[in-house]
Amino acid sequence: MEQQIACPQCDLLIELAPLSVNQRAHCPHCGYQVSRGNFHQNTTVIAFALSALIMLLSSLFYPFISFSNQGLTQTITLLDAAKILFNYHTPLLGALLDLCIILLPLFVLISHILMHMGLLQALPKSYSRRILKTNITLVPWVMSEIFLIGVLISMVKIMAMAQISFGLSFWSFCLFVILYLACLRRVNYPLLWQQIEASTPISAINVPRAIDQQLKACHVCQQLSSLSICPRCHSKMHFRNPQSIQRVMAFLLTSLLLYIPANFFPIMHTVVLGQDEPSTIIGGIIILWKIESYPIAIIIFIASVIVPIAKMIVLASLCFHVSYREHYNHKQATRLYQVTEFIGKWSMLDVFVVIILVALVQLGNLMSITPGSGALFFCAMVITSMLAAHAFDPRLIWDSQTKERNDPIS
Repeated sequence: MEQQIACPQCDLLIELAPLSVNQRAHCPHCGYQVSRGNFHQNTTVIAFALSALIMLLSSLFYPFISFSNQGLTQTITLLDAAKILFNYHTPLLGALLDLCIILLPLFVLISHILMHMGLLQALPKSYSRRILKTNITLVPWVMSEIFLIGVLISMVKIMAMAQISFGLSFWSFCLFVILYLACLRRVNYPLLWQQIEASTPISAINVPRAIDQQLKACHVCQQLSSLSICPRCHSKMHFRNPQSIQRVMAFLLTSLLLYIPANFFPIMHTVVLGQDEPSTIIGGIIILWKIESYPIAIIIFIASVIVPIAKMIVLASLCFHVSYREHYNHKQATRLYQVTEFIGKWSMLDVFVVIILVALVQLGNLMSITPGSGALFFCAMVITSMLAAHAFDPRLIWDSQTKERNDPIS
């Protein structure tokens, strides 16, 4: 049975036939993957999620990394890292670690296990909707894979000055990241929504885009409807996200204002034999380059300098083109936005490097690393830039091809 959907990137109405396991369906208008074959194998998702959950819990209580220098040893667990950050009066970084690396993955995994065991059908629809909507909202904020890369980079930074050893928890965390990503890859959210309520058939199509037929696509479950409230997930529905451009520009301006002190103030302080050596983002990259850690220096430079600036420029240019109906390649602009949205959270890499170094290098007067105010500004900058990307409605890119309407975004 064919299903009718609207592409979330360009709003094109598509008649989607059932797909086999190895098939993908791409929008003929913008090329976005709108559906894939049925990976919704409950036992497989449960197996990956349960295994990932066990590995995550195992990584919390055993030694994660050990740091030794001149007979002094510092061993930390994942839970110790957040405690040390709270002790240095940086609760934002400690909360970020606990939330994005431990608590959010726990919720996502447990909810997937329960949902694929039939919880959505067993609970009242109001509770099922809340659980699934919360899961979808939180998934982009899980940053376990970025944290793992940050751990490896921080090890390269300090390997020349001390002996590093990885504990059992580190390997458990590596397995958790692999299993977690494998679990998410096999989740089919449209079929989960159908467990709550099947999509409602829409009348025959005479126009190419949903907005031309006065249909709204729910931003949560992709249900098509002309109502103001989604009949399936009960979210508010709009032809376009309200005040999308204004919200994006507000978040971008905030990100820009935060980015200036993030580069001006030290991101961390290294104290060796009582002598404080502050390090900014650019300063840390220069040090890595001087000690010939070229790949790590390039990765940090791309993630901490190139990506934030490029993301601001791309989003600002998209807002300009959309607002003033400038001529541009709509397909390329859509792909550029997709890449920008995907890589946004990888700017958090430098923050996680600082978190690991602060938690690990605590050897009293001999050597210690403390967080700088630049790390807080940089963390806030990444969060606001991610909010800016999520606030942008990519369907506005394609609206410039059509005639202006009386009320295109209400």
